[in-house]
Formats: sequence, C-alpha cells, structure tokens
Amino acid sequence: MIRRGFTLAEVLITLGVIGIVAAMTMPTLLVQNRERENTAKLQKIYSTMTQAYTRAVAEQGTPEFWDLIGQNDPTGAANIKDILMPYFNVKPAADDQIWKNANTRLLDNSATGPNIGAGAGQKYSTFAILDGMSIAFVVEDKDCKGEFGESDALKSVCATFIVDVNGRTNPNQFGFDIFQFYITKYGLQPYGNQSDTTYPFEDSCQLGSDGYGCAAWVIFRGNQDYRHCTGLSWNGKSKCKGLSDSKYNSTL
Repeated sequence: MIRRGFTLAEVLITLGVIGIVAAMTMPTLLVQNRERENTAKLQKIYSTMTQAYTRAVAEQGTPEFWDLIGQNDPTGAANIKDILMPYFNVKPAADDQIWKNANTRLLDNSATGPNIGAGAGQKYSTFAILDGMSIAFVVEDKDCKGEFGESDALKSVCATFIVDVNGRTNPNQFGFDIFQFYITKYGLQPYGNQSDTTYPFEDSCQLGSDGYGCAAWVIFRGNQDYRHCTGLSWNGKSKCKGLSDSKYNSTL
C-alpha cells in the first residue's frame, strides 16, 4: 500500500506563502472595515439628528428663533445644544467636554485642524452620546441667512453641526471619522453636497485637501474612496477601481 503526503518542507513553504499574502492584504482589509463602520455610523447620526431637528422645530420653531446671538458666539452654540441634546441619550455631565483640548487632523495629514472644545472663550458647544459619538455646534449666522451654496437651504444657514463618529478613538480626522453638516432653516445639509460652493467635494474632499467637504459623499455614495484615489466627482467616477488604483494607509 502506497501512502502519499506532504513533506515538512512543502508545508512550511505553503504556510510561508499564506503568511506573505495575509501580510499584504490584512492592512487594507482592516482599513476598509473601519471605513465601512464610520460610514454606517455617519448615516445613523445623520438620520438621528434629522429627527431631533424636526422635533425641535415643531416645538421651538426654526433655528432663527433659538437665540443664536451671533457668529461663533459660544452662548449661541450652547443654546443650540440645549435645544437638541434632550433628544439623545447623553453621557454623564463629567463627559460633557469630551472634545476639550482635542486637536483634530485634516484629511491631508499635513496640519492639525481646529481645536474643538467647550471651555471659556471657545466658539463650540459639545456633548457626547452613549453610543460613543462626540457632537459639537458652532453658530454661523444668528438670522439663518448664511450663504454657503446655491440652493435655498445653503442660502439659509444658521449653524454647523460637527460629529466625531468614534469619539475619543483616533485619528480624529476630517473625512475619516469627523464630518460636518449645515443646520439650515430647511433642515440638515451635509457639507460637500452638489450645491455647496464653500466646501465643494471636488475641492475639499480629495487627497491633499482639508477633508471638510466629505459628509455628503459618504452619506450618498457610501464610501470613503476619496482617501485612496483621485478623480472622483459627483457626475463621474464614484469609487476607486481596484487596489492598484488605491493608496491605502495601513497605519490607521
């Protein structure tokens, strides 16, 4: 009777090849998984904040009646928080300043972004919710007449809503885990939508940009491929074409 099998050398060579392939693909898979998680979280908070806004307007009127005081006014931002926060499951007061002294990162990683905090002299007002997200508000125009784009909504901007979808977890980077929305008289509008002329996607959500205009793309296109390839646009290419066209950052 003849018995056939693999030699020890053949087994070791096979394991070595598997290890090399795994080492090459795992970083990419991990980054893709984190992007999918952040995308799902952003879509969730967009829906939740839209519901909160709708309920607040029904009870308090549109935001020009929320006592916003003036552009970048911290008390005005606190008034927005006080109106919208009751519709969320909020972390204890000790965690209220979760953004305090937390420098952010821009999409291009060449510089730090704004320091979002709730302390004296800061223009932001913040809170954290139980699912781990951090939320901040800043006033743009007390009369809701801020103009940031071509649509009626973006000609009626009141404030900006900022969310870090994974809270304290790094990298705290615009376009990856931090995103922004306009609060308008007509509801929430994600930064970077097709009517946005202040932070258009093509300029403010590409490799080498600040990443401020990424929220709309993530919500409506469902990916963060702008982090890996160029040439994406609302009316053109909507995702990278394979790994050869990508620049995945395995350090995140």
